[in-house]
Amino acid sequence: MKKSVELYEIIRLIRPVHRRLARAVEAKLEGTGVTVGMRAVMEVLEEAGPTAVPDIGRALFLARQQIQLLMNALEEQGLVQRHLNPAHKRSPLFDLTEAGHHRFGEIRARENSEIDAICEMFSDEDLRSTQRVMCTMLDHFAAFEDDPDRPRGLE
Repeated sequence: MKKSVELYEIIRLIRPVHRRLARAVEAKLEGTGVTVGMRAVMEVLEEAGPTAVPDIGRALFLARQQIQLLMNALEEQGLVQRHLNPAHKRSPLFDLTEAGHHRFGEIRARENSEIDAICEMFSDEDLRSTQRVMCTMLDHFAAFEDDPDRPRGLE
């Protein structure tokens, strides 16, 4: 089979795989009080530490307003806290609270068992190759990235 046909078939699989992954993550979140979007924000904070809403938006390719709504919900549950931002007076930094770190750790533990089981189906080279393909496509199509503060609709 021609390589361009094979790559196109991979591209066609991205959307259904993404939707199924989102549903799987949603199922693992049951009973935690955390949504898929909130979980994504928590992951950024877990990895990066104190971060401003616009920076989280850029990391997740989402509009600042969407991130702020998620941040408000996380703050209401006591999972994040705000701090003064010395670089910007009107855009505070947010960080996970101790409860937020604990909740995210529990969520990741639930997910890890599923990920470990799936990993058994693939060789190390399968995983490295897939990551290389996905990263190359992200880089190649970077020119089409939306500004997270002004996302365009897909018509």
